[in-house]
Amino acid sequence: MPPIAVLLTVDALLMGGAARPGARAMLEALDAQGVPTAVLASVESAGIRSLLETLELIPNALASAGDGLAAAPAPDLIFRACEVLGVAPWEVLVVGRSDFDKHAAATAGALFAGIDGVAGNFTITNHAEVLAIVDGTHP
Repeated sequence: MPPIAVLLTVDALLMGGAARPGARAMLEALDAQGVPTAVLASVESAGIRSLLETLELIPNALASAGDGLAAAPAPDLIFRACEVLGVAPWEVLVVGRSDFDKHAAATAGALFAGIDGVAGNFTITNHAEVLAIVDGTHP
């Protein structure tokens, strides 16, 4: 069964303080499909929230280690995002670019899509592939 929510780590969404190619289009397409999204941040939330708003990358939720939650490899950010979105961890796709992210997803029972050469349940090269995973059409 395809995931019903997508959680993205900050570094899977941003690169060098800018949006990764296709990130905004992916978030907009997921929103149009009614698929909730959250950003997982290992830093304080106010700065990340401001940067995301400036870049017009607007998820439905933001879970931050700055809010007293443990960062990956602990699954705390995933559990908090799921709580806010009203979904179970096994119903989400976590997109990340580190083995810490992959471990957190596995511990939470979530699917994991690795980007930038990180292997997971899915290994992707761009954000359009996230849409294919959600649609159930990714190989």
